[in-house]
Amino acid sequence: MLTVSEAINQRRSIRSFRSDPVPDDAILEILEAARLAPSGSNRQPWRFIVVTANDEKARLRKICFDQAFIEEAPVVFVCCVDLTAYAKASREKRSQEFIDYGVTETLSGFFADPAFREWLLNEPDPDLQLHFTSAMANTYIAVEHMVLTATALGLGSCWVGAVGTVEEMNALFQLPPTTIVVAVLPVGYAAKTPSPRPRISLNSILLRPLHTRF
Repeated sequence: MLTVSEAINQRRSIRSFRSDPVPDDAILEILEAARLAPSGSNRQPWRFIVVTANDEKARLRKICFDQAFIEEAPVVFVCCVDLTAYAKASREKRSQEFIDYGVTETLSGFFADPAFREWLLNEPDPDLQLHFTSAMANTYIAVEHMVLTATALGLGSCWVGAVGTVEEMNALFQLPPTTIVVAVLPVGYAAKTPSPRPRISLNSILLRPLHTRF
C-alpha cells in the first residue's frame, strides 16, 4: 500500500475505468477512511450511498450531466451531508464526548470557558440550512480521505461536483430534505491514467514569503 505522500503524488482524476469489480474489502476500507476523517466539533456530517447496480448508475449518469465514466465505474460513492448533525440533539451528544474523552482539558480561549460552551450548547436550533457550508466543507475532508485511500489501494477515482439538482438526487435516492448530495466519487481500476496536470508554484499559493530557514 502506498504511503500518504506517494498517494498524493500518484492520484489522478480518472475518467476511464475497466470493468473489473472493486473488491468488497476495498470498498469497506475506503468508507472506513471517510469515517475516521476530522470535522469541526466532531460533527461528522458525512453520509454515503454505495452504488453498484447498473440501472442505478445509468440514472445517476443522466442526472450528473451525462458523464459516461460515472456509469462505467464499477462502484460510485454518493457523498452527502446530513444537516441534522448540527441539530441540538447532536450538539448535546458531541458536547458530552468532549467531556468523556478529555477534549475540554485541551481547549483554550473562549472555548475553555464552561459558561461559553454552555451558551453554545443551549442556543436554539436555527434553520439547519445555515450549516450547509460547514457541513459540505467537513464532508469534503472525508471525501479526500476516500480519494487518497483509493489511490493507495491501486484504484482510480474522480471527484465529481456536477451532481444535478437537490430535487433530482433526493428523488433518486429517496433522501429527506436535510440530506443533500454534494459530490459523487466513481471508483475503479483505471483504463487510462492521464499525465499529471500542472499545478501553480509554491510561491503562488503563499500570501507572504516563507522565512529564510526554509
